[in-house]
Amino acid sequence: MNRNLKQILRHHSDALQASDKTLRDIYTIMFSTEQNVLWEKNNGFRIQTETYGQTKEKIQSAAASLYQKIGATHNYVALAIDNSPEWIIGFWAILMSGNKPYLVNLRYPAGLTQNIMDRLQIHYILCTAQTEFTNEHIVVDDLLQDASPTAPDNVFEDELAFSSSATSMNEVICFYTGSQIAEQILNFDGIIKAEPRMTKHYKGQLKQLAFLPFYHVFGLFAVYFWFTFFGRTLVFLRDLSADTILKTCRRHKVTHIFAVPLLWHTIEKSVTDAAKEQGEKQYQKLQKGISLCTKVQNVFPSAGAAFSKWFMRDVTDKLFGRSVMFCINGGSYLRDSALQLLNGIGYNTYNGYGMSEIGITSVELRHKPKHRNENTIGRPFTSVEYRLDNQGILEVRGSSLCIKKQINGQEQIIDGWFHTGDYVECHNGNYVICGRQGDTVIGENGENIHPDTVEKLFCLSQAKCLSVLGLNTPDGERLSVVVQISPYISQDTLDTLRQEIYKINETLPSAMAIQRFYFTTDPLISPNAIKVSRTQLKQQIANQTITLIPFADMILSAVDDQTSPLATDVRKIVASVLGKEAEQIGYRDHLFYDLGASSIQYFSILTKLSEHFHVVDYNKNEKYCYTVKEICEYLEKRV
Repeated sequence: MNRNLKQILRHHSDALQASDKTLRDIYTIMFSTEQNVLWEKNNGFRIQTETYGQTKEKIQSAAASLYQKIGATHNYVALAIDNSPEWIIGFWAILMSGNKPYLVNLRYPAGLTQNIMDRLQIHYILCTAQTEFTNEHIVVDDLLQDASPTAPDNVFEDELAFSSSATSMNEVICFYTGSQIAEQILNFDGIIKAEPRMTKHYKGQLKQLAFLPFYHVFGLFAVYFWFTFFGRTLVFLRDLSADTILKTCRRHKVTHIFAVPLLWHTIEKSVTDAAKEQGEKQYQKLQKGISLCTKVQNVFPSAGAAFSKWFMRDVTDKLFGRSVMFCINGGSYLRDSALQLLNGIGYNTYNGYGMSEIGITSVELRHKPKHRNENTIGRPFTSVEYRLDNQGILEVRGSSLCIKKQINGQEQIIDGWFHTGDYVECHNGNYVICGRQGDTVIGENGENIHPDTVEKLFCLSQAKCLSVLGLNTPDGERLSVVVQISPYISQDTLDTLRQEIYKINETLPSAMAIQRFYFTTDPLISPNAIKVSRTQLKQQIANQTITLIPFADMILSAVDDQTSPLATDVRKIVASVLGKEAEQIGYRDHLFYDLGASSIQYFSILTKLSEHFHVVDYNKNEKYCYTVKEICEYLEKRV
């Protein structure tokens, strides 16, 4: 462990334990490491950084200006900012000015957020730019420009609120004070005793990727509070595209990545698709490499991870690089195959568990990948206890749960055992999530079927997204699969995908087998969401905002690939660059030899294709395509 971090961990933990455990105490201890770098981000061609001391000065200035403007109301002020230095400044400035931050979930529907703010009687909203909300806006930059005296020393507030992930579409607000947040932070001590690699540095630095939103329970506690309290560095992203994430991790030498399955599954798909493109031999080589590296790590956990990243460098150097030391998955179920790939190539990946109401309560911390690949969530942290009710549903109690929550305006005090609604099994003291109570489908034999258990078995290369859930039919509720496909998919690929799904389904026990099969070209998950909400999906299906097409009825209108919508769009783009009519562009015409394209025109075509189909760095792909047919075959796998 980095010597400086070891000293800070002990000093900060002891100081927090001896304090009143308020948010003011947390702030004072957190910003005492003034010379450490708090954050980094790309600023053009250079990396911009700021220390804890520099940010502290800005917080104090913003807090003084905010106090001067609205006073210490001790009411809630909305913080509507994405992960950024401004979020940190705004969060602490609200508290220091004698007000309470409500962390606006920017992925919520605007109407739902407005209702929540109205319930909390929020008048002011702190932001970086004007929003669609009706509250009075205060811009962080304006606060920093106003010269104001220091805010009073005795008004520091000790409460915050944020909303749940909105999968139920109810107005759920969770409230925490400094005491519960302090207990969340102090859990960190037990974590690093169980798994010291949590604090492992790369070339003397520990950098956490600020991928998860700070207004989400996972991002707030596990990313922001866990790491900034001990003086580590956050790395902010310009955007959330896969390409930006990978490049940022490599350039900044990120060491820790905490994320949701959406990111990990995207990584798995990109790696396996790239291998399959090079042929079956290359794909088998990838699988053998993962298997070999897993065996090495099971014998030598720490050294084996470094070896694996080097041995699999053809893969890792194109992903996050070799600096990544520790990854945590949370928020939803991670496919076994994704977990095995990540651990196999040397990115130590652990499953965690938490909820808005209970915070982060456990992480699988065993050293060897053979244990982590079991997809368990580990054992409860020191601040909480676990137990299972008579139905096998997890209940949690402890000192780090929220103090209260509101559901559609009805307040509930969180006291005693909290019913999570998650079906859980305990294997030798380690817990495994099996499914969610509200998602459970009653099979024809009367048994409970957990859609997550079935969904994890469907790893489909040509599906953009899928969800297994119970849908109402004239024969009652039936276990169904909804598969999102590209609107540009070819008939051959569609038929292959259909048969692949049927083949997997035939391997399932009859009680768990899918009974209804649907395609859709509509998105199952919104662009900013982190997972598919079955509740929301059911509502969209009922409201007919998502169109389901039974497998048997899904026949593409195009006669063949040459007249498919994809080929039509590609022809139009090629024709526009070459100054020709679309009808003049043959399906197999070579852009140079048959159509007379220049190299400049060729790269103009690639750029327009990249913009039109939202394919990142299409023009930098190693495999160039020279006919409409080749371009379509390439794009079909990516759009």
